[in-house]
Amino acid sequence: MAKLDVKAFGAALGVVAGAFSLCLGTLSVFFYWDSLLSRAAAVVYLSSARPTVFGVVFSSLSAFVYAFAIGSAIAWLYNRIVDENKAAIDKKIKDTARAIWESKGKPENTSDQDWKEAEKKVRGL
Repeated sequence: MAKLDVKAFGAALGVVAGAFSLCLGTLSVFFYWDSLLSRAAAVVYLSSARPTVFGVVFSSLSAFVYAFAIGSAIAWLYNRIVDENKAAIDKKIKDTARAIWESKGKPENTSDQDWKEAEKKVRGL
């Protein structure tokens, strides 16, 4: 399984959240939307309930920061889980390859074949 780039994942999530907040806030400023969503965004992103240009910019930046932090944490956690999973699978393949080698009578120069056979068994290929 491939690892995620922590900064890139956080930045991507931050850009999406910031752009969404900017679009929603801009529409709210120009069209005076007073929806539940804009009021909730004002609370979450620390802007005033009455939309202003400064409030929209500030809420977009804070949306970026929040989403960057959350995205980075998700990517870091995902990478940790992948590392632990990979280590467990590699150990199981190693143990299976050793059992195959021993069942064949411990012949020399068969480690590559034994490893491939063990990999097929463990991964179900």
